[in-house]
Amino acid sequence: MKKSQVLQAYKWLLAHMVIAALIGYIATILVASLAQVEPATLLKMTRFGLPHFGMMITSQGVVLGINAWLMYFFCNLTVALLIVVLVYWAQLLNPHNQHLSLLRLRTYLQKDRSAEYLLKINHFARIQSPQLRVASFLLLTIPYIATIALGLMAGAWVGVGLVFTSSPLVALAYILPHGIPEFAAILLACSIPVATWTAIRPVVGNESTAEAFQIIDRVLASQQFQQNLKMIINLLLIAGLTEAHLTPVAVSMLSGN
Repeated sequence: MKKSQVLQAYKWLLAHMVIAALIGYIATILVASLAQVEPATLLKMTRFGLPHFGMMITSQGVVLGINAWLMYFFCNLTVALLIVVLVYWAQLLNPHNQHLSLLRLRTYLQKDRSAEYLLKINHFARIQSPQLRVASFLLLTIPYIATIALGLMAGAWVGVGLVFTSSPLVALAYILPHGIPEFAAILLACSIPVATWTAIRPVVGNESTAEAFQIIDRVLASQQFQQNLKMIINLLLIAGLTEAHLTPVAVSMLSGN
């Protein structure tokens, strides 16, 4: 996997995330103004349960004496790694891998009927190998869905912040200080599987199953992959520290409290 492929995937996902954020923002403002929904109810609607779950974990961490920024960091890191692990998941689908480790899981994955369901989607129906079909879905579709969901939630949170505070600056202060490194890290995590798909796409069309999985193996062993993981960790460390210490200060200063 080349650096340019990751950058290309990052730009593609970023463009779609921005569009999703605008949609989430506009939809939230319209619901708040036209349906006269209470701000508290609106906040619950836009959170999809995820931030609430994260707050529960953070609160429990504080009870245990764990610093809040560490809890923010580990929650976000878990999300990022769950996305990156899609590349490892795709690697397990390799029918040519005779290694005995995780043999039972690999056998289960290769017998999974998801490959048959994907035949109903034109983009994947053209891929004859069931292993490559499922691997393509994991590498391309799931990170894209995660990116769109992230964009919708980010836009909705800005909209809710505006409804609560009636101040665009305060609404942005709730999101941007820690959101920039946090969203950048999650977007980079999504870009890694998509860039891996970009790397195998030329041989997927030729049904070169063995070659496609060899490329995935090289991606996981590459220095670029390791550097991207380090970048994700560093960005999430910055985001955790910022959310715990800088974001409350910024909100307080801008709101006058």
